[in-house]
Amino acid sequence: MSIENRVCFEVNLRDGLCCRVCGRAPLSQANYHRGFQYHHVVPLSENGPNETENLVLLCADCHLRHHQKKLKLPQFDDLELPETFNCHNCKHELNVETVEMNCGWYRCDKCFEKTHLWTHCGFDEEKL
Repeated sequence: MSIENRVCFEVNLRDGLCCRVCGRAPLSQANYHRGFQYHHVVPLSENGPNETENLVLLCADCHLRHHQKKLKLPQFDDLELPETFNCHNCKHELNVETVEMNCGWYRCDKCFEKTHLWTHCGFDEEKL
């Protein structure tokens, strides 16, 4: 069963597009999703749901090491998604449940700017 697009967006927003274990950031906006995977805190095999509160973003290396029993994951106590976040462009408060989004993008309902989470999370090509 695949993870819904909105849930992926919410996990990416909450986790700032970075690995929750090592902090690795994506290499570029174009490839922000490559090398990262969603890990179920309560495994699917134990009826863990494909919901934001049960998923964390991990880089492929940390995810693999964990499943090879070479890395013990920390306790994730902060998996609740805030109900709102501020538009990167105009700082208008947006409701997570109603924001228009598509994969890594969201559109502000006040300034109507389309912003990629890459920019929203503070990444810049020149810094990498």
